[in-house]
Amino acid sequence: MASLLAIAAPLRFLIGALSVMQQPATEDVLQLAGWWLLYAAVFWLALLLAGEAGERVSARAGRLARTLLWPALACGCAAAANLGAAGRARILIEQGVVQGALPMHLYGFALSFALALIYFAHLWRSRSHEDAAARLVAAQRAQREARRRRVQMDLQAVQARIDPALLFGMLDAVRLAYANDPPRAERLLDELIAFLRASFPHLRSVSSSVPREAERARAYAQMLSLAAAGGWSMTLDICEAARHARFPPGALLPLVDDALRTRGGQCKLTASCTAGTCRVVLDLPARPSDSSVQRVQALLQEIDGAPARVIVAAQGRRATVTLQVPHETA
Repeated sequence: MASLLAIAAPLRFLIGALSVMQQPATEDVLQLAGWWLLYAAVFWLALLLAGEAGERVSARAGRLARTLLWPALACGCAAAANLGAAGRARILIEQGVVQGALPMHLYGFALSFALALIYFAHLWRSRSHEDAAARLVAAQRAQREARRRRVQMDLQAVQARIDPALLFGMLDAVRLAYANDPPRAERLLDELIAFLRASFPHLRSVSSSVPREAERARAYAQMLSLAAAGGWSMTLDICEAARHARFPPGALLPLVDDALRTRGGQCKLTASCTAGTCRVVLDLPARPSDSSVQRVQALLQEIDGAPARVIVAAQGRRATVTLQVPHETA
């Protein structure tokens, strides 16, 4: 923008002068073109320097000072360009283009002053748009963070509802098992302790990891098996890349709980990471309920956005549930 405006005035002057001059010598035309190029260079440099200085000063100045600042800078730019190329007056007077140096300077000053004001208005508008865009980006970022915190609070609330019921239910199961099958009761109590160790220190955490959530799911499945005397278990297969991967806390438990309460059986959890994506695959004896799948899907998408997905595939009486989230280090 500064370059276009800087060349506009001298180009206008050169075309006007050539249209008035009567059979000018080649030397005069070249000298005049040189003076106009100098005019354009000085005007362009003055616009850039004045614009930079004006932005810095106006950021700290009051409203009245800013109102007076930009016209003053425009005057300085116009004066610098005209005085820097004052030598053009001799040729223009000799060729009869102007009657004197003063009218030439006044005309050049007026046009350059107007062009400088146009540049400063454009500069102010561009900076205003940039500031507005930056504020919009910051507001959107704050909105995403607020939504993320809200979803994390919802997820924590879900955990808070599950864990107390699980605790009292399993304690009751331990009590009954001790009356009928003490060895099974001992194993159930050990699994309950393992589950609590994996869960309670991180109950209010806003983030977790794949190994931690896998261990919670395994301990939970084992507790349900022991409580129901089912004899099933969950095996874990976690690749090395997934051992340090972030994973939303508590996202696996609703799916495992629904599937195992529908029909008990062997379970398997496989975790892998490829191409920036972390996948946790649950091989379950039954399909989790649609409400559980939709709830987990909504929570994952709120936390991780569009890349997060929950995919359910039926395999006879069994089901495979794939949870896909972006691969990030926990």
